[in-house]
Parts: sequence; structure tokens; C-alpha cells
Amino acid sequence: MSQPQLPDTIRLHDDEDLIAIWQPAFGPFLRKLVVVSLLTAVVLGRLIFVFTDLSGVLSWTISILVSAALYAFLFDDVFEWRQRRDDHWVLTNWRLIFVNPMDESEPDSLSLSDCGTAKGWMWWSVRLRLLPRGAMILPFLKDRKGVAAEINTAVSTYRSAQSAGGTS
Repeated sequence: MSQPQLPDTIRLHDDEDLIAIWQPAFGPFLRKLVVVSLLTAVVLGRLIFVFTDLSGVLSWTISILVSAALYAFLFDDVFEWRQRRDDHWVLTNWRLIFVNPMDESEPDSLSLSDCGTAKGWMWWSVRLRLLPRGAMILPFLKDRKGVAAEINTAVSTYRSAQSAGGTS
């Protein structure tokens, strides 16, 4: 699989180096859907078993169908994948840039000086701590641990360059 192209809406500075580009993958989205649906089905199945006369295969079948409907229409947006699939996360030696081509606004940019540590979150996302406080989620990335490691390395390199008096 080839590296995604830099979106046309992003312009890098002359001395800004591109480190990585990431886009959401369908696999992690599907993993989230399955995990949340199964957890909901387990809770609903137990509730159906306790509070109704239904038991066995029928209660679990009902709980799986109801949990899928709840997940799709109540817990999460049915169109989440459609909204997120064209997102781009661009990491440079200065900043982390987010762009969604479907959004007409300018790309969002976050200086690496405002970034804390990045870690894999759940089984489908990367959570980036922001300084002095806060966090942001980079959802549905295929290699979440690798993405977190690349962000952490870029942040460390940026801070080292800043403390050494560099500008990059």
C-alpha cells in the first residue's frame, strides 16, 4: 500500500519536513463497531435474561440485533465512517496538521510544542495529550502504536532542537 498524497490544501514551509501522512482505515472502524456492539449485546443479553422470560439463544439473538441498532442509531453516528474516511493527519518536523477535504475550512494545525505524549487508545485510535492539558483523538488509524511512536519521536526531536536553540 502506498503512502497517501499530501492534500492540496496543505502547504509546507520551505524548511518544514514532511515526516508522515495518515488516513483512517476501515479495519479499525470495523473493530470499534464489533467491540462496542458485542459489549452492548452482552449487557442487553443479561438484562433480557434477568427481566424477561426469554432465555438461551433467543435472548442473545435479540440482544445482538438490538445492540447493533442501538450502536448504529443511538450510540454512534451511522455515517461516521463516511465523515472520517477522507481525513488526513500530516506530521512535519514543526506541527501536526489535520484536514478533511469535505470541510471547506482551512486545515487545523497544532504546533509540536503543544503536544504531550501519544499512545494507542482502545483498539482503534491514537490519543494525543495536549499541553498544558487536554487531549485529542486520531481515530481509526491502522498502525496506532507506530503512529504514536512517530508522533512521540517528532515531539522529542522538536523539543531537543528548541532547547538547543534551533528553529526547526
